[in-house]
Amino acid sequence: MAKCQFYRTEMVTARGHAAHSGRREPPPQRTLAGWCAHEFSPVDRIKAVTVVGGAKMLACGGDLAKCPIADKL
Repeated sequence: MAKCQFYRTEMVTARGHAAHSGRREPPPQRTLAGWCAHEFSPVDRIKAVTVVGGAKMLACGGDLAKCPIADKL
């Protein structure tokens, strides 16, 4: 597997919310968000960190064989 020079990761913490007042708030969930620093990337840092499910939007995982923008590198 060839590693992509543009692939970055960041730990994202999503706060849980109590469904009803008086209930305990669930613990926060931490996920590793992968994003691409390339200017033509479909998933930039903002999308990966702020969009619900954004941490899983970039399917390549830094593998150049699975890169959605390989023709632009």
